[in-house]
Amino acid sequence: MKVHLKTFGCTANHADSRRILGVVGGLGHTICSEAEADAVIVNTCTVTGRTEQKVLGEIHRLIGIGMDVIVAGCIPAAQPEELADLDLCGTVTPRSFDRIGHLLPDHAGRGRERCSTDPVVPVGAVVAPVEIATGCVGNCSYCIVKKARGELVSRPTEEIFEEVCELVKRGVWEIQLTSQDTACYGWDIGSSLPGLLSELSGIAGDFRIRVGMMNPATARKILDELIEAYRCDKVYKFLHLPIQSGSDQVLIDMKRGHSAEEYRMISDKFTDNFPLGVVSTDFIVGYPTETDTDFLRTLELFRELQPFKVNITRYSKRPHTEASSLRDLPEWVKKERSRRLTEEHRRIAREILHRYIGGVCEVAVTTTGRDHTSIARDDNYRYIVIKEKLALGSRHKVKIRDAKSTYLIGERVSRTV
Repeated sequence: MKVHLKTFGCTANHADSRRILGVVGGLGHTICSEAEADAVIVNTCTVTGRTEQKVLGEIHRLIGIGMDVIVAGCIPAAQPEELADLDLCGTVTPRSFDRIGHLLPDHAGRGRERCSTDPVVPVGAVVAPVEIATGCVGNCSYCIVKKARGELVSRPTEEIFEEVCELVKRGVWEIQLTSQDTACYGWDIGSSLPGLLSELSGIAGDFRIRVGMMNPATARKILDELIEAYRCDKVYKFLHLPIQSGSDQVLIDMKRGHSAEEYRMISDKFTDNFPLGVVSTDFIVGYPTETDTDFLRTLELFRELQPFKVNITRYSKRPHTEASSLRDLPEWVKKERSRRLTEEHRRIAREILHRYIGGVCEVAVTTTGRDHTSIARDDNYRYIVIKEKLALGSRHKVKIRDAKSTYLIGERVSRTV
C-alpha cells in the first residue's frame, strides 16, 4: 500500500522517522505524498503545549478527510489519553516502531520476517540524522520528554559506526548525531561521546559530524575529552548547550543540575579552544518561580555570553511533570519577557554576523533554498545563503557580502571540490 509519513519535532524525531521508513519500506509498502496515500503515519512531538495542539490538529484533520492514521512518537508515549477517543489504526512509541507494519490496514501479518528497523535515508539527501541514544539521565521538573523517552539507552558504538559508514558511502555530507542529551551517550554501556566521535572521525571520506544538544550537567563531566575530540576537522565546531535560565535559583527549581557559573565555564572553554566556533543555547522564560529579578539575571547573562544562536521558549505547562503542579505566571508576563530577550538576541546576532562581512570561507551546500538559492554551512556550522542554485553536497569558497539577523549571505568565489 501507499504510505505518507509526517514528522514533527526535533532532530531525534527525524532520526526516528528514518527508522519508520525502514519498517514501511522493508514490508514492501511505498512511501508517497499525502495526496496519493492510503494511510498516514504521524510522528509526533509534545514538547510544548503549542506544539501538542498543532500536532493534534493535524491528526484530527487527517481523520476528518477519511485517512487511515497511525500515530507514532512522543504523544502516544507520554500522553496516550489524548488519543483515546480518536478513530486511529493504532499507536506506537519510540521504542516500538517495529509494530507499525502490523497496524497498516492491509498488512494482515504478511512479510513479517522482512520487518526491519534499519534506518534509511532518502535518495539524494546529503544530511542525515543518526540517533545515538534515547532517553537521558536528567530529571528536569518541566520536561515531558523524559516521560516519552525514558531512561538512557545508548546504541552500541559498532552499530552507529556501521550506519555512518553506509551513509558516507551514499554521499551524505552532514551526519547529525542526535539524542535527548548527547553528552551522556555511552554511560550505560561503558562508552562515551568523545570515544564515539574519535571512532567516527576515523571513517574514510569527506564529511562532517554535527553533535546535537547536550546538557551542561553532563557535558562538564566529559569536557576535556570532548574538546580534544572536537579538534578533528570532521567535527563541526558547533556546541548546542541549553542553559534555560541565568538565575541559579530558577535552575535549581528546574532541576537542571548546573549553575550559571558552570555553564559559563563550559562555554568559555569551548570558545577559548575554538575562537570561531559557534555556541547555541536555549532559554525558557516565565518558569512559574521566575521573578523579575531572576529574569534580569537571565538578561545580564545573555548580554555577557552573546551566544551566536538562541532558541527562546515561553514556559509551557506540560502534564505529568513536577512543574505542572505550580501556579503558572500570567501569559502577558511570559510574552513580555520573551519579547525583551528576543530583541536582545536580534541586536547581538546582527552585531556578530556583521563582523564576518568581507571574509572568505569554505562551505558545503546542504539544502536547496527558496527562489533559486542554496543554503550552505561552513566548518563552524554557520548558516550561509548563496543566491545561486547549486548541487547538494558541492563545496565552494564564498565571500560574505551581507548579513541578516540570523544568517549570512555569501557570493561564490570558486568551487573547491
